[in-house]
Amino acid sequence: MGNDFTQYNEIYREMADLLGNAAALKIWNRYSGLTISFPRQLYSKEYVRRYVEENEGILKPAEMARKFGLSERRVRQIIHEVRDKKNNDLI
Repeated sequence: MGNDFTQYNEIYREMADLLGNAAALKIWNRYSGLTISFPRQLYSKEYVRRYVEENEGILKPAEMARKFGLSERRVRQIIHEVRDKKNNDLI
């Protein structure tokens, strides 16, 4: 068999090519028959918020926006939300 993925249906062929034969078979065994949609955003909102909070003042909003596929405006909104929460926690 080796790396001849032609025996697979198109999506499994792509997976085997990208991840390897064993991984494609694991995915097939676990998810065959299901319709799966992958969210556009890889990272959770909580993780993004924590990352922005930890890197504010270290990285520019544009750099963080690029990392997460967000707009710079959205990163600035998160920064303001984080600051507001910190200020409210102090009260």
